[in-house]
Amino acid sequence: MELLVAISILGFSMVAINGLLSLGMRNAVDAQILTTSQFLAETKLSEVKTGLISPTSTGKIPFTAEETMDPFTYEVQSQTIGSDGNLMAIQIVVEYTPPDGSRPLITTLTTWMIDPQLELAEDANDPIQQMLLELEGTQ
Repeated sequence: MELLVAISILGFSMVAINGLLSLGMRNAVDAQILTTSQFLAETKLSEVKTGLISPTSTGKIPFTAEETMDPFTYEVQSQTIGSDGNLMAIQIVVEYTPPDGSRPLITTLTTWMIDPQLELAEDANDPIQQMLLELEGTQ
């Protein structure tokens, strides 16, 4: 009888440990996806700041195969801040849709920046910038 009780306790313990291991693995995968999502959002925000991507609002756009092989999409959302319209709130939303159809994981990164169109207009009035543009035109 004692042996039967000991085997039962061992069996229940193994089931509990298996459940904890599967929960830990699932949380580790979620953490990896969220870390990748944060990195991708920071990358796209840097591209907006440098002018590689327009800061105007877009729909969901998938990442290229060079950026990630996982099913991530991103969306740029922009909003003018202030009465003079010189400041913009830029929000990058990165979404991971799991292949199994479970809930998507979403990462949002927000920053404020001066409207790039205003910076370009200021640069065009800069005499040094004008000289550089003239030099490029002569080459």
